[in-house]
Amino acid sequence: MFAKVMKQIAIVAASCALALTTLGGTVNAAENAKTPTWGAWKTTTITYKTDVSSNYYKGVWKNAVKSWNKVGVVELVPAKSGQSADITLTSSNSLKTKGDDLAGYTNYSYYQKKDNNQIVSATSTLNKKLLTKYNYTKKQRTNVATHEIGHALGLSHSKSEASVMFASERYASIDQQDKAALESVYNN
Repeated sequence: MFAKVMKQIAIVAASCALALTTLGGTVNAAENAKTPTWGAWKTTTITYKTDVSSNYYKGVWKNAVKSWNKVGVVELVPAKSGQSADITLTSSNSLKTKGDDLAGYTNYSYYQKKDNNQIVSATSTLNKKLLTKYNYTKKQRTNVATHEIGHALGLSHSKSEASVMFASERYASIDQQDKAALESVYNN
């Protein structure tokens, strides 16, 4: 039996205030780049609820969910009415952690296990004020949302700028290394 560990862990968003410049050219992932993982859900069917009033941010989260579902490793499905969701997707007018303004933030609870942590709940939040202040497009906001859902699925930050899981990247979408990382923890 494993000990239940309930920790709130801050994950720096895909795009923080430091990553406000555009890329000057194409970015190629290192051939052996791999997105690291920290845990996984018990099943590949994971429920979510979008807890925002803005239709704009509902659309951002919907597009991010579609992106992960297209990968084909996990299935994110809306929680039924009255059902508790595994992942809550939301937005806020500000996010500050350890003095940093963050574009997005994910906290989660999990059971600590020897081989791989078992995720039991997660909440991903977008910082509307920062995203607006730095003129993020809807596509860039979707990339940040996709990054945050990646954390909720058990992915850590990648060292590759081609990965949606690169810590300060608002331009990247899901890359092959992100898919491979998800497969490594969900297809065992």
